[in-house]
Amino acid sequence: MTAVTYSGRMELPSLDLNLVVVLHALLEERNVTRAGERVGLSQPGASAALGRLRRHFDDPLLKRVGVKYELTPLAQGLYDQLGEILHDLQKVLAAQSHFDPRTTERRFVVRCSDAVLSVLAPLIVAEVARSAPHAVLDFRTMSAALLDDPMQSLSEIDVLIAPRGLFSLPDIPQVELYTDRWLCATWSGNTTIGNSMTFAQVQQCRWIMPFQEVSMTSPADAALATLGVDRHCAVRVESFRTLTELVTGTDLLVLTHERLMARTNSDTLRLVSLPGELPPFAELAWWHPTRQLDAGHRWFINLIVGQAEQLPAHSPAQAPEREPSPARSR
Repeated sequence: MTAVTYSGRMELPSLDLNLVVVLHALLEERNVTRAGERVGLSQPGASAALGRLRRHFDDPLLKRVGVKYELTPLAQGLYDQLGEILHDLQKVLAAQSHFDPRTTERRFVVRCSDAVLSVLAPLIVAEVARSAPHAVLDFRTMSAALLDDPMQSLSEIDVLIAPRGLFSLPDIPQVELYTDRWLCATWSGNTTIGNSMTFAQVQQCRWIMPFQEVSMTSPADAALATLGVDRHCAVRVESFRTLTELVTGTDLLVLTHERLMARTNSDTLRLVSLPGELPPFAELAWWHPTRQLDAGHRWFINLIVGQAEQLPAHSPAQAPEREPSPARSR
């Protein structure tokens, strides 16, 4: 993992960090007395703190309008940023150099797809139960909010496990866990196609598409785009594991993970070769930069990486041999 480095000298403005907490209370309460009570200051103490903040920012921050106070434009801008900043600062200042998994009762929150939940999570659960018997694991599903504001979503969890290419976060700590391959499948009773398809057939087919969002291009569709294929969605579902049930009795197609397919004890699916190879994809662990100094978080990441290394290099599920197909028309 590449360490983040900073060039040049960074200097912080000369402002007591305790005043930042007072500032947040003042901007939120918009009342000196209530803000003081919230942070443990007397009314004169809160007033003195407001005076120091006004001098520092060269702005009144709170201005009286009738019987109440309102925020100045500068204060409103500060208020919009301070909540997340204080949340991140608390994480940094709460960092500890020592972590004992044998005694911790910490809750570790992981967001991932149900495919990762089937492939990797059982190994994680078993190892956490063995080495950190009092810890709690909280697995959550993928959500559209992740795409709308990845940084905010990451700040609310410990680890996100998602495929490379789902979004672009180049400066976020990350580590590759394992690779997988896409397999195309259909219902075993589907007689409309054979064991392989031409480009024309792929374009005409309809698909069951997990986690399909208008605002994003999934890694599967990005790979298919390299073959000139734009899938037609017939069914959208937030699950990979239900594909077997949903495709049964239809002429629809699905793209699923090879490792997940190997764990599917069902005769209702038949593998179908596409007219071109789809590149493998990698599942990565991502986390918010403020977790970097957290010894417990570092332990958890190392545990996840160690369990991912236990996965076999290749799954036994393989697509049928590709039959000769007509050249793609241009």
